[in-house]
Amino acid sequence: MVCIHCTGGPIVIMVNTSTRLAQLWRQFVALPAQTDVAYSSTASLNAQFWLGHFPWRPTAAWAVLAALLAGGALSHVEALNWQTLALLVLLVDPLWGSIWRLAAGRRELLPLDAQIRAYRFWLPYVQPESPAQKLLGWDSANVLPLLFRVALPSLALATAVALVLGPVALALTALVALISPLGWTMRRSLGVQPILLQSIVTVALPWLLTLRLTSTHLSEQWLTPVTVLAALATFHHWGEVRLLRNHHDWFGATILGVAEINIVGLLVWMRAPFWLGLLVILWLPAWLVLYQRQPFQRVSFWWLAALLVSALGLQYG
Repeated sequence: MVCIHCTGGPIVIMVNTSTRLAQLWRQFVALPAQTDVAYSSTASLNAQFWLGHFPWRPTAAWAVLAALLAGGALSHVEALNWQTLALLVLLVDPLWGSIWRLAAGRRELLPLDAQIRAYRFWLPYVQPESPAQKLLGWDSANVLPLLFRVALPSLALATAVALVLGPVALALTALVALISPLGWTMRRSLGVQPILLQSIVTVALPWLLTLRLTSTHLSEQWLTPVTVLAALATFHHWGEVRLLRNHHDWFGATILGVAEINIVGLLVWMRAPFWLGLLVILWLPAWLVLYQRQPFQRVSFWWLAALLVSALGLQYG
């Protein structure tokens, strides 16, 4: 309230200060939004990491640990370059995984903004009714936004990390980039599940890159007990994923059994009898589940433990 005195007497002017402040607030601070704020606009490449499943199962990160154990990392922990190991795990687990996930198509991609999915890239050779569009059929499938908005950023970030780790990491990243569209083609066009390719990306390539960066096994010769175990672990993982997909898959069970027999033979040759007993105990639950014709999801932890134990037995038998 403001009171003004004039010659004719006092004049009282009522000013509602609260109303005025509310008007100023709406004018300067709380204007109605015409367009939602894109809070992800602080980054050029948006990344999101999440636990789709519990991590207690054979994955690329655990393959790195198994390769370290099989290569004798526990005996020279002080010589390990932890910065390199951190970049290694970042590359082979979330980054290679994001590239490989493209093989599953949109089913396993995070939901994209509707504007991104509806966006059409202007390229003259894939315009509607153009020969290339009719040949490839990309316009109806709307693949180009996924390639430009998902595939290229994933590949760019993985390439940047691989450049820091060296030429072998860069070459294997390029290999993963080739395997992913191959898996997509096998699944979508041929009706074949690329499970072996998944095992190669999950176990074989991370294992070999870890050995290359942390030990001299690959520089001396390719065929060593450590690389043989890497191959057997890859085939074991192939059988695991087949059985996880269908617990009636007897070919997957055969792959699993052949891989385990060969791992036993390798450890016998390396004279590690103690680890054999422990491995049999860890492998037994899967065979009991197979005998009972039940799903295998609950035995993934035992497969992971057996992977790490076999790597320990190879080096410390």
